[in-house]
Amino acid sequence: MTVADVVSPGQVEITEKTNGHAVEAPKKSKAQLKAERRAKQEAQRAAKEAARVEKGLPSASNNKKPEPPAVSKPVVEKVEEKQHNNLYTVNPKILADNKKVQDKKKKQLNKEKVPMREDAQKKIEMFSHLNQYDHNTLPTNMLSFGPSSIHPAFVKLGVQCSKEIITGSNARCAALICAVKTIIEQYKCPKQREISRDLFPYLKPNISFLNQCSEMSVSQGNFVKHIKHLISHLDPELSEDKAKQKLLEECDIYFSENIWLAAKVISERATQRIENGDVILIYGISTLVIRILVDAKQMGKQFEVIVVDSRPNLTGIQSCEKLTAAGIRCSYVYMNSVTYVMKETTKVLFAADALLANGYVLGAVGSAMIALIANTYNKPVIVCCETYKFSDRVQTDSILFNELADPDKLLESKTENNVLKDWRDIPSLKLLNLVYDATPPQFISIVITEVVELPCSSVPVILRCRASQER
Repeated sequence: MTVADVVSPGQVEITEKTNGHAVEAPKKSKAQLKAERRAKQEAQRAAKEAARVEKGLPSASNNKKPEPPAVSKPVVEKVEEKQHNNLYTVNPKILADNKKVQDKKKKQLNKEKVPMREDAQKKIEMFSHLNQYDHNTLPTNMLSFGPSSIHPAFVKLGVQCSKEIITGSNARCAALICAVKTIIEQYKCPKQREISRDLFPYLKPNISFLNQCSEMSVSQGNFVKHIKHLISHLDPELSEDKAKQKLLEECDIYFSENIWLAAKVISERATQRIENGDVILIYGISTLVIRILVDAKQMGKQFEVIVVDSRPNLTGIQSCEKLTAAGIRCSYVYMNSVTYVMKETTKVLFAADALLANGYVLGAVGSAMIALIANTYNKPVIVCCETYKFSDRVQTDSILFNELADPDKLLESKTENNVLKDWRDIPSLKLLNLVYDATPPQFISIVITEVVELPCSSVPVILRCRASQER
């Protein structure tokens, strides 16, 4: 028997020749090769060490780093306790930065004679730059009954927005337009002053007060920019009455074109995408979405609607009431059932509170998760949004800009057995009630506007067109 009969051909190598014949020997294993390399390295290391001794140099073994001392158990427990406490304490650097911003804002508000909302003490560190709603820290509590720079129309609007009596971007913008019209009607320009220079400084404290009561929506912010542009470009030769009349007409035109007529055109475009037999999924409540579905029903189209709802507001109940009153067949589910009903869904229909320059859609909190699930099931997500809600802001998360609603609404009940009832007295417990979600553009199939149907990436084009028209 030869060596080749014992060792396979893949494990042999030619080592020498005897009498002209090749002798095959087995390969060395990985362990043997590793041992040889280690022995060779040890031999080289010993030779270098001997050479250093002959030259009178110190031994290389003395240059080793000393081992760290063993940490006793009490020290480890102290470090772990410190890390645990850091989860519930605010970073001092963030506190210092927020204090600088608050001091600057307070200085500006004092100049405008506007009361500043006191900072709530129970806030999540990540959202410490946002105003936390608190019943005891509303700016209206600090207003006096004497003469003030805040108009009563804005005091009323601030209370309604902060207590969520007026909700929805369209409704909030329409209420702001009415408040601004009231101020313009009652405004009297001082002598030897121009209305184009004096009216907006007169209006600015009211805008600041409204922003202290509740974070202004993108729709409200865009209207403020529009009215500021109109006031600054008034013809100086116009009389005070004609200038005020022109501003009032422009406010009516803004409401008519951007809210009322825009919703009508969007409804006409969106109803064309609804077909017989569709199962449409909506989330929460939106006056624009309700109008689209009711118009489609009046056109004779047969379809079903799945209303998805979530706590704490449960606004989907109002959607069901309005849709069933119009004769539309509806199903009502909670957020945790979306994955089950998405299989039956053919389309997802949303309304946006804002569309950002980078294509992200700002909508009700929870809409991003529904869009993600719809994208997983390859269901088209249709977003309906008026162009006056387009913003040049760039945002990729829901942290940079958002609103913090009343945290007490997260409590299921205010009974004695409720665990969260005394959450303000528990240092390690904080509640977070966000208002908006930022949905990535890759989850959106198409955006329907009053101008054109477009992808999310075309928002900058619309912004440039609107800017050129205003010029």
